[in-house]
Amino acid sequence: MANWLDNQKPRPCAFKSFGPSILAQQMRGKIRSIDVPADRFEARKLVRESCKVEPGVYGWLDENRQLAYVGKSKALQKRLLSYFAKNPSENKVERLRTQCRHIVWEPISHELLALIRETELIHRWQPEFNSMGQPSRLRPAFVCIGGSPAPNARLVRKLSGNNLHAFGPISGTKRLRRAVVSLNQVFNLRDCPDKTKFEFQDQQFLFDNQTTAKCIRYELGTCPGPCAGLCSSRDYHDLLDKMLEFLRGSSQRALQQIELKMNNAAQRQAFETAAIHRDCLQNLQWLDRRLNGLSVAEKRLNGVLPIKARRNRTAWLVLRGGRIVETMAIPKDPDKKLQLRKSILQIAATQPPVATNLLEMSLQLIVISWFRKYPKLKQQLIDFETLAQNFPESCDQSRQISQSLQWSA
Repeated sequence: MANWLDNQKPRPCAFKSFGPSILAQQMRGKIRSIDVPADRFEARKLVRESCKVEPGVYGWLDENRQLAYVGKSKALQKRLLSYFAKNPSENKVERLRTQCRHIVWEPISHELLALIRETELIHRWQPEFNSMGQPSRLRPAFVCIGGSPAPNARLVRKLSGNNLHAFGPISGTKRLRRAVVSLNQVFNLRDCPDKTKFEFQDQQFLFDNQTTAKCIRYELGTCPGPCAGLCSSRDYHDLLDKMLEFLRGSSQRALQQIELKMNNAAQRQAFETAAIHRDCLQNLQWLDRRLNGLSVAEKRLNGVLPIKARRNRTAWLVLRGGRIVETMAIPKDPDKKLQLRKSILQIAATQPPVATNLLEMSLQLIVISWFRKYPKLKQQLIDFETLAQNFPESCDQSRQISQSLQWSA
């Protein structure tokens, strides 16, 4: 993929351009701008004359011509006109009109692409009016397994080589954090800091082990006590394997057992215990739904999605597990079109990439959500194997593609 990512906010400077994009140039139009008159009637007239009813992104520039707000719309003209209504729908609209005197916009060929472009711009420029009040708990993150020699589940915002397994990205950090706590409790894995010294029964000790568990979870029966050598390494990793079975979607036994414990506690009128089991059950059910949605996307959202480009052209979004790995406009020249197909097959034959930063995770979740909102769109997706069948000489490549899709599954 082209090096289009820019994860750090640029230094404050007068606006010149929205900057690079993962979207092919044929998907984006020429950036236009207007200086907003103080009179709202004149402003509405100028918007009608300058901006068309088409998808795109727009930005408000402050008095220093710095980007203060970014938005998107499937009908740019109508959206910009709404800012000059007699009674603004939001207080933010009035503040924008007061503090900003310039509007810039970039036409985009499709509403989904406009949403992708808006996300890029917010992550790159971090405009003041977009970042105010945006809670960090909504940012996507991963459930990771790590922490040798007694691994456990933890929430990770950025992947590293220290993690044994990773599942995600998943949006909603606050809810995900609660789910991670429930994972360690339900599967009896430790939740103490990594700096804790861990020992197992099957290790050789010079003296008899006289240590005791360092927290009450061992007494409650929700941790095997690796901090005190109260379990063997094999027993601990057996618990870890059961957690991995749940996270991979291959076993629902844990949910069934929690529900049984909750019902039994309720029958004994141990309502506090039943409430604890209920919360764990709800957290893991929520996590299971999120992981199942990602699993479906990894298996089904692999291929090329034809999408409208500008000037009556067609472009392709190349997807792996719902993640955009490339965008390109279909050339008119047959030889170039053939070369384009071959380059796509080369992408498909490689191991699928993993989102490694916040922007990549956000874009992946946007695409998955879009297909969930418009399920019929999957019928337009051309899978890589179908694309490979157009090349009789590419049998080896077809096998590589099938193997790669098995990796992603």
